[in-house]
Formats: sequence, C-alpha cells, structure tokens
Amino acid sequence: MRTFGLILALATLLASGAAAQVEEPDGWLNQALDAYAVALEESERDARLAGFSRAERLFRNAVAAGGHNASLQTNLGNAALLAEDRGQAVLAYRRALALDADFPRALQNLEHLRGLLPSWVPRPQPAGLFDSFLFYRVLPRSDRALAAGIAFAVGGLLIGLSVRWQLSAVRGIGILALVAWALLFGSTLFDHRGQEANAAVLTVDETPARSADSALAPLAFPEPLPGGTEVHVAEVRSPWARIRLANGRDAWVQESSVTRIDP
Repeated sequence: MRTFGLILALATLLASGAAAQVEEPDGWLNQALDAYAVALEESERDARLAGFSRAERLFRNAVAAGGHNASLQTNLGNAALLAEDRGQAVLAYRRALALDADFPRALQNLEHLRGLLPSWVPRPQPAGLFDSFLFYRVLPRSDRALAAGIAFAVGGLLIGLSVRWQLSAVRGIGILALVAWALLFGSTLFDHRGQEANAAVLTVDETPARSADSALAPLAFPEPLPGGTEVHVAEVRSPWARIRLANGRDAWVQESSVTRIDP
C-alpha cells in the first residue's frame, strides 16, 4: 500500500507538471496554431467555423496565460474573423494596436472589418498629422513620458554648461532638447489614448440601442448596431451602458453587449 501511495503521488505530481506546461502561453499557442491549420483544411463550412472557434478559444487561453503581445492578439482576431465573430475580431485587433500602434496585420485587418460595417454605422477616423507629430503612433505614452524626462534633464544640463562656459553651440543643443521635452510632455498631457480606458467594442451582434436606460425606451436607431462597432463607454447604470459612437452620438445598450478594449 505504501508503494502504491508513492506511485500515486508521483503520478499526481507528473500530471500537475503536465497541466502547468499546457497552461504556459507557448503550450496554448502551439495548440491554437494546430487548430487553426486544421480549420484551414476543412472544406465543409460548419466544420471550418467550429475549427476556427476552437482556435479562437485556444488563442484566448494563450493570452490569459500571459501571452500579451500584438502578434498573439492579431492571431486571436484572425481566428475570430474566420469564425465569423466580427465583434471579437475587432476587439482583438484593437487590443493588438493598444500594444503596438503600428502593427501592420492588425491595422490592415481592422480597416478591412470597418469597411464591412453598414454605411450608417460611424467609424473612428484615422490619426491625423498632429497626432503623428506628437509621437502618438511612434512611442507608447509611458515611453514618451520617460523620454520627456531625459530630454528635460539633458536640456537643463546643457543650458547650465553653456551659461557657465559661454558655449553657444551647447546652448543651441540644450534649447533643442528642451523643445523635444515640450513636445513629448505635451503629447502625454493631451494624448487621446488617455481615453482608451473607456474605449470599447460591441461584441454582441445585432445590439438594440435605445434612447434611455430602459427596455421600454424608444430605439435610438432604426436598426440594431452590428457586432464590431467601436464605441466609448460614457456611463454605466447596470445593466445598461451609455455608449458614444464615433460621430459623437450617444445611445444606451445592455452592458453585457460591450467589452472594453482595456480589460
């Protein structure tokens, strides 16, 4: 009996180790990639959809296990897209771009999905020249804040040296460093990404939008909002959420139909 107990304990330990290995991001990722490849080979529609749905779940497990990167989120979005879950696909692409604002596959696929929305659904506008000039799409906000601090320290040091030693060239470089500081610091203050905490996606298809937080309130639009509509959550009165569309118009939807981009 004692030997049997030792064998059982060893088997339990090995099983726990195997489970831990599967729960690693790479373990889930390999399973997801295999499921995705199998789904691509399916010729029957229902089997393909089921296969991509399984790959989507496995990619989601890889993310939950700690795989936080734009590539993985984009793979999750691709699986959701091919599983015909447009809301989850847009959500994954937006989360990928929150991690890497210039990730090409996420940008391209998100624009493709936006183009599939009905013409009456407002779409977010792409970043303009001012946004790019202030490093919105070049550096994350935290990196810009760090760079601003470094630029300020360098600028202050060079200005101090130029005053002490009468070095005009050093003064010019110091002034440029302070200009860089002002731009970087200003971009963190007025960064539109500060609103991303309230950015969200409708992940339930055919979501009725109402003019107030009541099931008896009139519909805000003649047709339900499609899954994949990008919104901002302006207010929550559970179980309702007031959303703001890209054109600034507000409406109320069930809170459960909205998923925030920042989890």
